[in-house]
Amino acid sequence: MTDKSIKHITRWSITYYIFYLYVKFMHWLFYRKIVVEGKENIPEDEPVIFAPNHQNAVMDPLAVIFTSGQQVVFLARADIFKSKILARIFSWLKILPVYRIRDGADTLKHNTSTFSSAIQVLEHKQPIGLFPEAAHSNKRHLLSFKKGVPRIAFQAEEENNFQLGVKILPIGIYYSRYNKFRSIIHIRYGKPIDVSDFIDEYKENPNKGMNSLRDAMKKATEPLVINITNLEFYDMYESLRTIYFKKVAKRLKFKELNQSNKFIADKMTVKQLDRFGEKEPEKLNKLRDKVKTLYQLTEKYSLSYQSIAKPKLNLFRLVWNSFLLILFFPVFLYGLINNFIPYIIPKILVLKFQDLQFHSSVKFIGGLVLFPLFYLIQTLIVNSFVENGYVSLLYLLSLPVSGLIAQFYHEWFALTRKDVLLYKLKKTDFKNFRKIKDLYNEIMGCMNKVLSA
Repeated sequence: MTDKSIKHITRWSITYYIFYLYVKFMHWLFYRKIVVEGKENIPEDEPVIFAPNHQNAVMDPLAVIFTSGQQVVFLARADIFKSKILARIFSWLKILPVYRIRDGADTLKHNTSTFSSAIQVLEHKQPIGLFPEAAHSNKRHLLSFKKGVPRIAFQAEEENNFQLGVKILPIGIYYSRYNKFRSIIHIRYGKPIDVSDFIDEYKENPNKGMNSLRDAMKKATEPLVINITNLEFYDMYESLRTIYFKKVAKRLKFKELNQSNKFIADKMTVKQLDRFGEKEPEKLNKLRDKVKTLYQLTEKYSLSYQSIAKPKLNLFRLVWNSFLLILFFPVFLYGLINNFIPYIIPKILVLKFQDLQFHSSVKFIGGLVLFPLFYLIQTLIVNSFVENGYVSLLYLLSLPVSGLIAQFYHEWFALTRKDVLLYKLKKTDFKNFRKIKDLYNEIMGCMNKVLSA
């Protein structure tokens, strides 16, 4: 790297910060709720390596950057740097390339330069970020940890006579729906791991020292994430986390159903299902069959677990919600028309990506560019007709507000529609309605036994 590039990544940058503020605002709009825990664990004025789990392509580093409030230098796979223009952009965004064997054996030598740059960042007490799994997963499941983080940590210490004081910060990132707009993101910062605790072992046997640090990192990360290790039953675990959450929350006597408490409840559900599977494998298989059947029925009739869970459907509420939806439809239509093009283009682009982990990243980056561009174009068109600056300004301000209202309306409509469909099924096909409700209650009964096991 050039001296200018090294200076940029090792020091606080005002130009980076200005862009940071805009992207952070858009990131805040993109998610319905951002929950942060353990931020007090972030070391101050010390060399630190952020080590989060990896589920969601670009959105994972953004989650760390914006919730930590620091200009983190992330290491990313080298194949995204092939274009010279993109390489310059990524360098300005404080991203360093890491070469893998799949990039060609002859490219691995370039990691020497990358690691040297990363070490200089640490020496300036600026944070770097690296995913210990070295790959993203489409499941709530930790992959095996690689030696990338320990290697950089020990190399940095070695070049500074083991006096640098590097800390590794395990981070858990959770998405309610990692590939969807307006989902919930939950970031949990764990206690920092002091690399100095492993230096003696590293001096005696470098490979053994790196393995010990790697294992300690994974052990520290597991409490921070939902880690479903029983992949054979993965879909069942995921469904039951949703279906049984309120029951677990009630059992744990939570005063409110917030995301932090949901995380605790989900961890308990996964733990108890693991125990139940060890003791009663045949019963776990039967439970999976029930959950699978319920899922197939919900798909067949376009229902939701949320609707099925309601003891009874209130006809008055259904009518009232339908009335309000009709009443506010013009507002929704205004927001839809004025936000349709920048909204639909990223949704079309994601169809080219089979890997769901890239979907929200494509939507976010697309929106980052397209929404302000189209807002400006639309405002200029309106201004050319009305020739009134105040009216044009009001129109411009209405665009993002009406877009968010349209999104809220869409979510509200979807929930109401699910309730209406279940009510319709009850009136037109009571046999299958009863079958669904009975199956749901059977699953609840089974889960009561699971949590009591």
